[in-house]
Formats: sequence, C-alpha cells, structure tokens
Amino acid sequence: MTLDEYWEWSLTRYGCESTRELLLSLQETTGLVIMEALFAAWLGDRGCRWQRSAVEQISIATSAWLEEVVLPLRATRKRWKPDHGLRAQREKLLQLEVEAERHLAQLIWEAVMNSSDDATAISLESEYGVASLMELNLTLLSVFYDGKNVSERKQLVALLSQPT
Repeated sequence: MTLDEYWEWSLTRYGCESTRELLLSLQETTGLVIMEALFAAWLGDRGCRWQRSAVEQISIATSAWLEEVVLPLRATRKRWKPDHGLRAQREKLLQLEVEAERHLAQLIWEAVMNSSDDATAISLESEYGVASLMELNLTLLSVFYDGKNVSERKQLVALLSQPT
C-alpha cells in the first residue's frame, strides 16, 4: 500500500458523479473532510481497519493545513464562481486546491501509515468484507460517529465499494 495508490483510488472514486455529489453534499452539510472519508474507505477496500485514535491523529496532523490552506482556497473559489470574468483565476484556484488536497492526502497518510504509535496502527481484518470494513472505518469519523448520518454513510459505502 502506497500513498500514490490511495491518491489514485481516491481520484477514481471521486470521478464518479454520484459519489462526488454525495461527498460534496456531506462536506457542505456536515463538514466532512472528503480525503478522510476516502482514506477510511480505501483502507476498507484494502482489507484494513483503523482505530478511533488514528482518526484523532489525522485531525491533529491536518487541522492547520485544512484551516489555513484548503478551506480559504475553497471559499475564495466558491465566492468567485458567479463572476464569469474571474473564470481563468477560478481554474487556477481549483488547481491549487487539488494540489492542497494532494498534500492533505499525504498528511493523512503520514499520520496513520508512518506512525510508530500502536494506537494509530491499522490491522488486517480477514473476517469482514470490503463494504463492512468501509462502514466500520467510516463510523469512526466525527460526521458518522455515534450513529450520525447513517443513511448517508450507507449510501457512501454502497457507492465506494462498487468496482470501477
């Protein structure tokens, strides 16, 4: 398992219109961090399960990058959307936002996969199927934790566990 595999898997899944629409809707309504959700699902797709402590470690590792880089880029791009005169600049912002998301993926990867802390380690789970592992992993994210957004989580798992 490599960072590039995670990134490419994420791009492929995000490329599916129905998946992208659901992810963006959850991002808008619940504050979902799409790259975290994709990482949780990707781990499940690889037969791995993570612990709540790994999610907490990701939050520590990514919060500054999200708040200071990703969210301001996204907000500016959205604010400029109605102004057709800023179309070229919006495209440049989108490119920067994708680069920032790629770095976010790296921060997520390093927080979990390069951690020497046993509490953030992932484990291979042979007794669960891919969809079950995706669901278990996603339930540890704050937007799905403690039974929140169950129908959206199930819909997301159904979309992400489909072969591409």
